[in-house]
Amino acid sequence: MAPQLTIIPGIGLWHVHGHQDSCYVRYASNFIEGIGRIDGEIMETLWARLNLISPAAQGMSSPHRKECLDYQMNDSNFCKMIHMKRTLCRKYKLARNGILESGKAFNRLDEAAPLHLKTEWLARERIAQSSRLNDPSAMDEYEINIKKAPSKKEIELRLLEEGNARNAAPSRRSVATWISTGLAIEEAQIALLIEVRRIGRRSTETQRLDIARQRDRLQGQIDGFARSALTHLGEGFDADDEPEDLDVDILDDLDDDPADFTETSHTWTNSPELTVIPLPSNLGMSLREGQANDALHNLRIYLCNKAILFRTTVRQANSQALKTRAWSQVTSVQQAVSLHASIYTKTRKQMMKLEPGQDQLQKYKPLLREQLKISTAVGDPNARGQ
Repeated sequence: MAPQLTIIPGIGLWHVHGHQDSCYVRYASNFIEGIGRIDGEIMETLWARLNLISPAAQGMSSPHRKECLDYQMNDSNFCKMIHMKRTLCRKYKLARNGILESGKAFNRLDEAAPLHLKTEWLARERIAQSSRLNDPSAMDEYEINIKKAPSKKEIELRLLEEGNARNAAPSRRSVATWISTGLAIEEAQIALLIEVRRIGRRSTETQRLDIARQRDRLQGQIDGFARSALTHLGEGFDADDEPEDLDVDILDDLDDDPADFTETSHTWTNSPELTVIPLPSNLGMSLREGQANDALHNLRIYLCNKAILFRTTVRQANSQALKTRAWSQVTSVQQAVSLHASIYTKTRKQMMKLEPGQDQLQKYKPLLREQLKISTAVGDPNARGQ
C-alpha cells in the first residue's frame, strides 16, 4: 500500500442505519468530503435478482442449486453490461436534477443563517473533517443537538426554589403551585368539553351520568381553586365578588359559538367546563410556556404512536376483528392528539393576551391542521431532509 494513500473508513448507507446511532455521522458516506452519492453495497444489490429463483431453488440438491444460482448470476451480470449505458444516463439526469434541487434548498438555509454562525460552523466543520481519522468522535459535531424545552413541572420547581431563596411569605411561595393547579383544571375543562361535544345530544343515560359525575368533580376543583385565590392573589383579586360568580363567565376563545354549542348538546351556559379560571399574568406567562411545551411534546409522541399503529397494526390486520381492534386503537390515539392540540391552541391564545415578546411569538406559532397529519411512508435515507 502506498504510504501517501489515505483511507477513510465508512459504512454504506444501506447498512449504516442498522448500526449504532453514533455510527451515522462518523462513518456514513453522506459526511465523507468528496465522496459521491452511492449506496456502498455490492452483494445486496444482486439479491433482488436471486429472489426470482429462490422458491424453485429450495427443493434442489446442492449441485443443482449451485448451477442454477451461477446461471442466474451470469445472466444478471450480462444484463448489467448491456444496460450499463442506459443506467448511467438515467443516473446522470437524476444527479443533475438533484444538484439543482439541493442547491435551492441550501441557498434558502444559507440566506436564513446569520453570517457569524456560518463562519463558526465552517471552522468547526474543518476541525471535524481533519480530526476524523485519529478521532472518529470528532464527527459528532454533525449530530443534531436539540435541547428539550422546559416542562411545566420544571418551571414550577424553578419558581418554588426562587421563592424559597427570597424567603417570601408562605402564600407567595406556593403561588406557582396554585397557578399550576389552575392550568391543570383548564386542561380538565378542555378534556370534558371535547367529551361532551363527541357525545352530542344523542347520548345514553350512562353517558350522561358519567358526564354529570365529571362535571361535579370539576366544579368541586374549581370552587376550591377560587376560594384559595383570595389567599394567593391578595389585592389583585376582588374579594367582594363571590367565587360562585366566576361560574357564569364564558370562555371567549371557543372555536364555536357558545350559543350554538348549548343548542346541540346537553350543556348549559354555567357548565364547569365553560368557567373562567382566574390566573395572574406575572407568573402565568412562564407556566403557560411550560404548558405549551408539554402539549407540543405530547403531540409529537402521539403522532409518532399513530404512525406506528398504522404501520404495525392497521396494515397488518388480516381479519375484520383485527381491523376493528386496530382502528379502535387509532381512534384512542387520535382523541389524545385532539386533546393536546386543543390545549396548545387555548394556551397560545391566553399567552397572546399577556403581550408576549417577539421570541415567544416566533417560538409558539399557530397550530395548523396540516401539521397534525402523518405519513407512514419510509423515507429515502439519502434524500434531502431525512
